[in-house]
Amino acid sequence: MKKILASQNITILNFYKQLLEDNGIQCNIKNYFLTAGVGDLPANAVVPELWVLNDDQAAEAKALLASSKGTDWRCECGEKIEGQFEQCWKCGKSRG
Repeated sequence: MKKILASQNITILNFYKQLLEDNGIQCNIKNYFLTAGVGDLPANAVVPELWVLNDDQAAEAKALLASSKGTDWRCECGEKIEGQFEQCWKCGKSRG
């Protein structure tokens, strides 16, 4: 097993897990429920992590996650927006 990603955002980890599984890569989320222990356990011990079960698929999984984020873009109002977003947070315009 190889760790691919760690994030406090369990929703995004679930999204990435489903994306990988849809592409034939078996994976697991560790520390899924440990976030409830924040304050009683060390902060670095409770961060949810996405792990690929087959070490040989780790590079493929990382590449797939990187490509799913899209490319950053600049809105007409001048704001730089990360690739995974389709709408500007500042003015509300959609990506063109």
